[in-house]
Amino acid sequence: MHKSFDIAIIGGGNAGLTLAKNLSDHRAAENIAVIEPTHPREKHANWCSWHHEENLSNYQDAIKGVWDSWSIIDDKTNIKHNSSEYKYACIDSALYLSCIEEKLRSSSIKIIRDSVEKIKIKKNNKRELQCENNTYEALHVYDSRPPEIKDDSLRQHFLGIEYELHNNQNIDAPILMDFRVDQACGLHFIYALPFSDNRLLVESTVISKKFNEKKWYRNQIKQWIKHRNLKVNKIISEEVGAISQERCSHKNKYAKAIGARGGAVRLSSGYAFHNIQEQVKLLAKNIASDNYNTSNIISNRIHFMDNLFNKVLINNPERSIELFLSTACHLTGKEFAEFMLNKANILTWCKVIMSMPKINFMKELLR
Repeated sequence: MHKSFDIAIIGGGNAGLTLAKNLSDHRAAENIAVIEPTHPREKHANWCSWHHEENLSNYQDAIKGVWDSWSIIDDKTNIKHNSSEYKYACIDSALYLSCIEEKLRSSSIKIIRDSVEKIKIKKNNKRELQCENNTYEALHVYDSRPPEIKDDSLRQHFLGIEYELHNNQNIDAPILMDFRVDQACGLHFIYALPFSDNRLLVESTVISKKFNEKKWYRNQIKQWIKHRNLKVNKIISEEVGAISQERCSHKNKYAKAIGARGGAVRLSSGYAFHNIQEQVKLLAKNIASDNYNTSNIISNRIHFMDNLFNKVLINNPERSIELFLSTACHLTGKEFAEFMLNKANILTWCKVIMSMPKINFMKELLR
């Protein structure tokens, strides 16, 4: 006999477990399962975004660093932003997900260590989830697994290394983009987060349609570290990832997509954490009102503008760095944070649009 649930959530990452927690908080349903093969401790990643300071308490057990300033750099420009309203924070994914699982153990929500292989619909309109170790049934299914990235699609791919240093006196705030690196393999920048005086995360990130070998990223990071005269004591951890910068379409009549799979990624920046949190918070609230449908957390207007931005980026590589610098240069720290969080007002959008190279954008509009 199959175990039956009202709601089954596939995937125990940011979207899946946060949805489960919100459903528990809303007491939206009693019979819920999260199906995830991996323990949270194995999900090491650094999730970064901007937050109002009062909202950071939601993640207090998993925060690795909080800053009120950040910079974007190239050979000629060093743009520094400050914001008293928005803090840039880094959250340890393993700690965050472990905390949620621990809280869910005292609820009626079941955590099942299994891997979904196939979903079928039955005559009673329930979904049958055929897993590696068992089979389950559910009336509603939400799929939060990462989407597959097509071979020819634009993506942001990266390798990051967290170091213990002998000293870190010359970096006291996040460097979101340092373009003073090799640009031969696509738009490339270094992303750096100083967690303390002797602990630093450095990521080599490329926006292109092709992955590089791991040794390429490691070499770029090594050169950047050397240029900064930083002395490494030891490597703490390494993280590899990729984020699609093309709109994902995972329509499935058997399961509703959420998270990155459900379109909660900004196509121009790859930022997803805040969007996923807002998406599943709204979904849990709707489910509590017997509305099981998902919503587009990022508007079609923003998707259109981001897609246009990416086309200009790809077809005008000589101006790619300028696009990012120009956006940052024309905005205050508060405006920049709100723009990245999809909260920009009309004035901020006008500033961004006016900062862009008009002829290049018009050409892409008319293609």
